[in-house]
Amino acid sequence: MNELPYFAVLAHRHAWAEREYARLHADIVEARLAARGRARERAAQKRARVRARVGGLPRPWRTSPAPYCARAAAHSVRAAGVAR
Repeated sequence: MNELPYFAVLAHRHAWAEREYARLHADIVEARLAARGRARERAAQKRARVRARVGGLPRPWRTSPAPYCARAAAHSVRAAGVAR
């Protein structure tokens, strides 16, 4: 793959090199897409295994975060002994 940029320069001069460059580039793109597909399949299988293990456990409740209160924040700082 490191030779591909050098091959591109040659492809500008010769028709054979242009066809070969296009073929190699298509092979690289196809290999990347195939690898990405395999990675997605492995990730889906891993998620399925984890869900199968954790399926019977109770799910934790998600609570919304408490709203920010400047007065309460100032009170906690004063209680710690920090002067304003």
